[in-house]
Amino acid sequence: MATYQTISSNDVQEWVRQHNYPTSDTAAVQQWVKQSRQTIKWGSCTEQFPSPLTCATFRVPLDWNHAHARGDNQTVELGMVRLEAEDKENRIGYLFVNPGGPGGQATSTVSGISERIDPEIRARFDIIGLDPRGVGISTPVRCDPEAFNKRVKFLPKTEEEYEALVQYNQDLGANCLEKTGPLLNFVDTISAVKDHEAVRLAFGEKATYLGLSYGTQLFSQYAALFPDSFRAIVLDGNLQRSQSESSNLLIESTAYQATLEQFFSWCASSSSTEENECALEGDSDAIKTIFLSVRDKASASPIPAPGCDDISCRSEVTQEDFLFTSQGFMISQRNWPTFSQALSEAEIGNATLISLFNQIAVGDAYEDSYLYAGTAIGCQDWAHASKGLADVSEKQSLGAVFSPLTLGACQSYKLQASCIGWPAPLSNPPAPIDYKGDVKLLMVNSLYDPSTSYTWALGLQKEIENAVLLTRNGSGHTSYLLGGETTNITNQYLLHLELPEPGTVTSS
Repeated sequence: MATYQTISSNDVQEWVRQHNYPTSDTAAVQQWVKQSRQTIKWGSCTEQFPSPLTCATFRVPLDWNHAHARGDNQTVELGMVRLEAEDKENRIGYLFVNPGGPGGQATSTVSGISERIDPEIRARFDIIGLDPRGVGISTPVRCDPEAFNKRVKFLPKTEEEYEALVQYNQDLGANCLEKTGPLLNFVDTISAVKDHEAVRLAFGEKATYLGLSYGTQLFSQYAALFPDSFRAIVLDGNLQRSQSESSNLLIESTAYQATLEQFFSWCASSSSTEENECALEGDSDAIKTIFLSVRDKASASPIPAPGCDDISCRSEVTQEDFLFTSQGFMISQRNWPTFSQALSEAEIGNATLISLFNQIAVGDAYEDSYLYAGTAIGCQDWAHASKGLADVSEKQSLGAVFSPLTLGACQSYKLQASCIGWPAPLSNPPAPIDYKGDVKLLMVNSLYDPSTSYTWALGLQKEIENAVLLTRNGSGHTSYLLGGETTNITNQYLLHLELPEPGTVTSS
């Protein structure tokens, strides 16, 4: 497991003493890579990663903005995996894949796609999974699982509930800061962007980037900061974080509800002869009624989850658990049959399947880093200006009016609530993407994406300008790993830099 430590390179220390650090981001990263004299050496991975993956590490400054001024020269270790190109004679280059999250382990994603990815992509790219700082096998954010798993209401109704939420956030933040150290203050996406450029420079060639979900923020900010450093970028499942807090809530929560309506329609039309059938019967209104029944039962009294314990999943499901977890079920249509079964069982008093999808910390540093870093990164990247019960109550009212099925519960709301009282600063404040490069980007989004709304995709495209948006007329969060028509068009761009006609809409 990667550790947080002080760099011992005499070359770097001598350079820090004798030179002024460059003022531009590009020059600063270039100078660091040059003077640190690091090379990326691939070797065997630990047993958690299968063959034929190889692994490597690379060190970067803890604080890119003041790397030249820090007397202790603190650094962060980045961990990565590589799926080496099979056709070396026709190799195109490096393809960085980031699964988003925030906090998602790129190493895990690359580890799991070797059998699913297009054979030509597999043959012609070295596919790289670089865990962002704070995540996975990079120096991780660490917290006490008990502090993270403590019950609290993210949708407080009273002053006492609001104060308990703030206290929870403060206690968790202090706990994570104690266990993680100063890294907790430096996990923002701009730092991760510079980390990726440092690794790219160490590789010695331009790279190609595939960003999924929060990975679209990572690589859109990368494009803006380093417009001449890449061959191509795909942004799949797009975030537009320049919106206001209330706009983000409205945009994401209504997308979640629209996708939920698609689930009701699918469930009503699902045939018992289908392999992935719905476990519920009736028309879409009847399915919706069951959803609302489970939601309201959980509000009146938590629904037992007898198949769970406090280690793997919670022993009961509250209304908040149900609403936030249901958004996770909407991420992929592959989850819909399971969700229908979960609703069927919860309706009669067994919420085990729902609780299994409600993520809690389990005491594994690699797995839990997704949860801990997700909060830490989001609080440094996204605005969270609520200062009292009135502020969060107004946000809840917004959700109840425009997203009455889910009451406005969504990832954006939970992040805003989680960041009240968080100790780290908002160091990467929301702003439009200002991309001035010549390479045209490919953006991809489904119409019914429960997490990254099509509204965000349209807004981000206007910010980037030099990009083509490919629309999938379907449901689910991101499209590339589905293997349909959208994937095929994306592969043509990755392989041959061929873009679809603007306005192209696919059905799969």
